Amino acid sequence: MLQYFMKTYNYTYQNNSFKKPIDFSLFKNEENILIQVFCGQDSNTLQYINNLLSDEIPQAIIIGTTTDGEIKDKKVSTFKSVISISIFENSFIKVSMKQGDNSFNSGYEIAKEIITPNTKLIITFTDGTSTNGEEYLKGITAFNDSVMVCGGMAGDNGLFKQTSLPSGKKLISYGAVAVSLNSDTPQVTNDHKYDW
Repeated sequence: MLQYFMKTYNYTYQNNSFKKPIDFSLFKNEENILIQVFCGQDSNTLQYINNLLSDEIPQAIIIGTTTDGEIKDKKVSTFKSVISISIFENSFIKVSMKQGDNSFNSGYEIAKEIITPNTKLIITFTDGTSTNGEEYLKGITAFNDSVMVCGGMAGDNGLFKQTSLPSGKKLISYGAVAVSLNSDTPQVTNDHKYDW
């Protein structure tokens, strides 16, 4: 029997349709599902995708961001939406969203809500117009400085006017959203490369 920690399915949405239809039956009996939506289109499209996914996979946790470029299959695109659906085995996911412009407090409060004794990783996105990313990360590490954090700041295709972040069907323009991956099983490591 093949053991896995995570299975991921990636999809592209453009011109009001999915390039390859999502087979929602794949997720019907799964429990620990994280959906990440990276939307290079407008907030209305992001809201539509999140509503659809929330209705079709109600047990999933959905987070995401508007972008200034999306990555799928080692290719960078713009003005598309990339949806990544991950199924986790032997893990549970906690989610938090904080609205507002106090970056340090948002980071601290999110960490307080989602970090557990066996948190392996936080995935987080902040708005790209009002959040101070450094202060946000300081807030997380003030609560717990041993949990790894990945993610980024939202974009709006270089306009620098307004970005959006979803959690489920809720969409905010100022603040942050995050999930923690909690399990005793997997190991998470980080690395860096300077010559790319």
